[in-house]
Amino acid sequence: MEITTYQSEKINLGEFTLEDFVFVVFPGTQKKMREVSLIILKELENGPKTISEIVDKHKLPRGTSYDAANKMQRLGIINKEGKYAPVRISSKFPLSLERLSLWYRHHFGLKKRG
Repeated sequence: MEITTYQSEKINLGEFTLEDFVFVVFPGTQKKMREVSLIILKELENGPKTISEIVDKHKLPRGTSYDAANKMQRLGIINKEGKYAPVRISSKFPLSLERLSLWYRHHFGLKKRG
C-alpha cells in the first residue's frame, strides 16, 4: 500500500473516495484488480452478496474477481461466515490499521501529530 501526499490531502479535506481507496489497496499495474474490486465494494455497500452473483451481474472475469476478493478478505476489508456464504464489508480492516498504527508509533518512538 502506498498513500501519496495528494491522497493524504484528499483524506484531510474529506474528498477521499472509494476509487482512491481501491487505488491504494491495489497500486501500480494491478488495474484490472482495481476495477473489479471497485465493483465488488460498490455492490457490497448495498448488503452481502456472493462473489459469483457480482461476477454474473457485471460479467466480470471470474479469476480476477476471486483473486481480488481473496486479497480483500486477507486484508480484512471483506469477510464471510462460511465457505459458500455471501461476503460483506468487514470492520476488521480499520481495527487492524489502528492497531498497526499504535504499534508503529510505539516501536519507533514516534509522537502522534495533532
